Amino acid sequence: MSEEPRYQAHLFLCTNDRGPNGKRPSCAHRRSPELRDAVKEACAAKGFPKGAVRINNAGCLDQCERGIAAVLYPSGKWFLDLQA
Repeated sequence: MSEEPRYQAHLFLCTNDRGPNGKRPSCAHRRSPELRDAVKEACAAKGFPKGAVRINNAGCLDQCERGIAAVLYPSGKWFLDLQA
């Protein structure tokens, strides 16, 4: 017996942290954890019903040079160069 998906959408937002000596930029150093929290708060403030969207931490999405990165599923839409 399969269950229906719990969420209508998942936003995976990179919070990868390579540390202070990383060879490539990392989203965490661009304050992506703060952005993730702000997006969660914005969804709640907009009154999204429970189960509509899930905001997830993601590891590296391999777009490091393009700023904070996120991808929305199931649409597959990418968001790059996001600002915290």
